[in-house]
Amino acid sequence: MKFRLPLAGLCLLPLLHTRITAQTAPPVQPAPAPACTTQGAIGDWNAAAQLIAGISNTTYAGSMTDEQKAAWTDYSKTAAADWNRLKRRYVDRISAWRGKYLQKAPATNSVFYPFSGPDATNALAFFPDASEYVLVGLEPPGCIPSKAEDFTPEYWPALREGWQTAASMGFFKTENMERDLAEGPAKGVLPVLLFLIARAGNSVLDVAPLGITPAGALIASNDKAATETRGLTIHFQDQRQRLRTLRYFALNLQNRRLARKPGTTKYLQTLPPGGTLVKSASYLMHKKYFSTIRSIILDRSTVVIEDDSGIPYHYFFEPPVWDVRLFGAYHQPIKLFETGVQEDLKAAYDARSGVEPLDFSFGYKWRQNESNLLLAVRKK
Repeated sequence: MKFRLPLAGLCLLPLLHTRITAQTAPPVQPAPAPACTTQGAIGDWNAAAQLIAGISNTTYAGSMTDEQKAAWTDYSKTAAADWNRLKRRYVDRISAWRGKYLQKAPATNSVFYPFSGPDATNALAFFPDASEYVLVGLEPPGCIPSKAEDFTPEYWPALREGWQTAASMGFFKTENMERDLAEGPAKGVLPVLLFLIARAGNSVLDVAPLGITPAGALIASNDKAATETRGLTIHFQDQRQRLRTLRYFALNLQNRRLARKPGTTKYLQTLPPGGTLVKSASYLMHKKYFSTIRSIILDRSTVVIEDDSGIPYHYFFEPPVWDVRLFGAYHQPIKLFETGVQEDLKAAYDARSGVEPLDFSFGYKWRQNESNLLLAVRKK
C-alpha cells in the first residue's frame, strides 16, 4: 500500500491473551515448535536477532564456515553504518522532538501504525514508552533461517536490501519491499523487524505466529483454516528491562477487504485507546474506500502523528475534538500523488500561525526542510 517511498515464522510461545505490561513476568517458553512452515525451531531468539542485526555472531560462529563468517563480518560493518545514519538523521532528532512536544500528551500504552510495513523504528522512536505496538502492512510475516548453515553469504546483502532505502530516506518503498521481502532469500518482514528492534537496543525474548479468528480473537497460529488474518508477535525488553509486544499483521485495509474479515475489523475497532502513527501512506485515507480504517483511527486515538499522506486535515475539525499543531513545511505532495493536495492544509501552513519548525524528514518529502508533520491530541 505504501509507495514507502511506505518505511514472521515462528516459534515458541502460545500467544498471551492478556496484554503484556511492564509489570508482568517474561513469557515462559515451552518445548520448541517449528520456526516457520519450512524451518526448525530457534532456541534463542535474542541471539538470532543479534546476528540479523549485525551486532554479534557469538552463538552462531562455531557452526559457520570461514566464508560465512567473512560475509557476516562485512555485513556487520555495513549494517552498523546504515543504522548509525538512520539514528543520526531520524531517531535522535525524533527523540528530541518528542521530549519537547509530547511531554504533556496523554500516555500512549498502545500504538497503532497502519500502512507501516516493517517500520518498527518510527513506532519505537515516537512512542518508546508504549507496551504494545500493532503494525499493519501488505508484506508477508516471513521467517528467518533456523540453522547457522542456512545463513549463506548471499543472505546478508539480500537482507540489507530490506531496509537500505529506509536508512537513507526514512521510509520503505513498496516496490522494493515486494521484490526484496517476497522473492529474495530474506523473506517477509521478520528479518527487518528483528534488525530494527535489536539495533534500537532491545533484547528479543520470543517470536510466535499470530492469527485473528473470524470472532476477533488472537491465537498463536498461522493456520489459514483457523484464522482470517495472519501475522506475528515479537516479545522484547527495552534497555530498562520493560516488556514490550509488537504485533504485525499482513492486511489490506481497503473497505471491501475489511468487510470480508469481520473478526479483524472487530479486533482493530477494539484496540485500546492510544497513539496512532501514519506516514508515507500513499494518501489512501483520502479515498472513500478507506473510510473504515480512517474512522477506526479517529475513534480510538488519543494522539495522532502523521504526515499529509494520512488522514486529511479537515477530519480533525469535524467535530472539533482535537488540538492540532503543525510542523515543518507544506506545499504539495510529490508528483506521484499530486492529486492529494489539501488546500485547507496549505492555507494553514501559509498563514504560519503556530507552525513549528521540523528538523528531521518525515514522509515522502524526505529532503530537509520539505517535510510536514501534524500532531493531533484529543481534547480532555
